[in-house]
Amino acid sequence: MLRQAIFGGVFDKLPQDVYRRWFIYQMRVSQALLIISMASFIIGSAVLALRYGRLHGDLMLGGLVLFYIGIMFSQHPGFTRVMPSPLASMLIGLLAIAWFVIYALGMWLSWIVGVILALYYALLLIIRGGLGRKPPLYWPNTFFLSGLISLMIALYLGGFRLVVFPPVASIVSLMRRVESRQRPIYAIDVPYAVLLPVMTYYLNNPPIDLAILSLLTLIVIGVPRKFGPAFKTIYSRAYPIGSSLGRAMLIITAILALVGVPLGDVVHALFIGFIAVIMSSLCIPMLNPGILWFSMRRYGIAGFEIPTLLFISAILRAIYYLVGPQLIAASLILVFMAYIEVAASYLSGERVKVL
Repeated sequence: MLRQAIFGGVFDKLPQDVYRRWFIYQMRVSQALLIISMASFIIGSAVLALRYGRLHGDLMLGGLVLFYIGIMFSQHPGFTRVMPSPLASMLIGLLAIAWFVIYALGMWLSWIVGVILALYYALLLIIRGGLGRKPPLYWPNTFFLSGLISLMIALYLGGFRLVVFPPVASIVSLMRRVESRQRPIYAIDVPYAVLLPVMTYYLNNPPIDLAILSLLTLIVIGVPRKFGPAFKTIYSRAYPIGSSLGRAMLIITAILALVGVPLGDVVHALFIGFIAVIMSSLCIPMLNPGILWFSMRRYGIAGFEIPTLLFISAILRAIYYLVGPQLIAASLILVFMAYIEVAASYLSGERVKVL
């Protein structure tokens, strides 16, 4: 009973009224984390235009971590068959928000709070048996657990590591699920999961690490043969082009790293061209509406221009040093255009009454 109170219970063994009450806690925490993270992206982009570089970086990195904690926590019962207890939900929410605030304020103890958050989330996966290969839905959690370990290392060491390994690990988990490739490929998956924390530690070395990360990530997510009719709905129609552009950016990122492009520019290419592109074609249209409880009448105009805008923005940001700072301005304008399209799409729908 103590383990259930601290971490949660298998949802098909919980009484219906208990499940419903615990579900409310879990979803409200996920909603709060997503709303705060999306606000941080908008504010973080805006302060860059005002030339507050450090604050821009902290808000974008912190918002990214918060975003994927919110996404993954919202899916926790479906990914593990365990409904987090109210205590577990409150701890995840309070630790995540507390970490984000003190990280954005530049306080040194942020890494301590962040490590506690990542460690507790890892225990949520391990203690209640959310890992393994049977049923297949458990296997992608291996990547997320590796990302949480990488997050602990990144928080302790500091720097921009936050933007690289934990979100990429979450994306790998989500892409393998949405493309129905959840079964293990041991020869590829296990080395990748083991190498993520190692590469996190050694990321200060030349960008060769990012080249390796990008190519290994492409191998692990693979290339689907085709996208079926399930990806032609309002919510999913951006995914085929977005996931294709994201895969292309992994190759471009590896090339940029190998030809000696400055590390910060390579990181931005990976952040905008892969992470943000996948976010805009998978998480934002396909997952967020179900988490935030609203429906959309449309997503963008044609459905594929939002990830395309971000992809072009990533290219401009990566090569700005060849032309001049005006490319950064152009890149930022494209990001704001994507923000506006997402906001318009969200506002096109209506709230869905769940409770």
